Amino acid sequence: MRAFAVWLLVLSLGLFWGLRWASPGLKRVEGGVVYGRDGLTLFAQVCPARGAADRAVILVPGGFGPPTADMEKRCRLYAGKGVMALVPHLRGRGKSEGKPTGCLEEAEDLALLARLLTRLGIRYHAYAGYSLGACVALKAAALEGRARGVAFVIGPVDFAEQVEILRRTRPDALARWREVFGGLPEDCPDCYARQSPLPYAPRLGAPLLILHAGNDPLIPPTQACRLRDVREKAGRRVYQVALTREGEPWTRPLTKGRACLRPTGFGPWEEDHLILFPDLHHAVTPAMEALVERFVLARLR
Repeated sequence: MRAFAVWLLVLSLGLFWGLRWASPGLKRVEGGVVYGRDGLTLFAQVCPARGAADRAVILVPGGFGPPTADMEKRCRLYAGKGVMALVPHLRGRGKSEGKPTGCLEEAEDLALLARLLTRLGIRYHAYAGYSLGACVALKAAALEGRARGVAFVIGPVDFAEQVEILRRTRPDALARWREVFGGLPEDCPDCYARQSPLPYAPRLGAPLLILHAGNDPLIPPTQACRLRDVREKAGRRVYQVALTREGEPWTRPLTKGRACLRPTGFGPWEEDHLILFPDLHHAVTPAMEALVERFVLARLR
């Protein structure tokens, strides 16, 4: 009888901890929220909207370090426009535990955060991801399935191609990539194939805004066109536009990899867009930011 009682106690504790693990919470802390996944504590900065708001934008930073001052500015900007803004510290960066995995576990972490937004009173949300964060945002939105839109800003879709470019231009950066991605493409081709957001792109039911720089030294414009092709193959209409860095219509010929763009003009924000800035390097200009803002706010109306 005593053994049976002990067994019941162990079973009850197991169920308690199992349910707790299966239903992770979202806890408010100074400056943001924390939540848990895979035994890690993950942090996201929160910029509360002015007044009551049931809409949010998740601003996903790039790189392998903490969010930059630019992300802080974007966070405050959306809050001032009546939209709650969140800046997740991806795993292994800033105030979040763990180690970076590129565009793998970070996407699962972010999808979980999006599912927990109802606990903050949020009914609708969208994403704006920058550089590596664009890959994370697209995957997360495809995984959780409730986003109203995704802005994919100068993001990669082929990490193996990036490694080949780094070999020629920045070989000193390869050590960090080897650490994060578990080797180089010749060591683990599958590691790099799993990083790509392309297999997730057809699953995204929300509109996708792709912004890309035509002179990006690390992410060629052909990668943005490959993402367009996947979306078109999935049945999406993708409007295509070329703009100067100031946001004016591009009137010169599109050359080299930039020629993959097939300009159509703008369409409604309910449809996908690929907007190329042919003379821009890996940078986000005010004209780009304005397009992201218009898209996000339109999708959250």
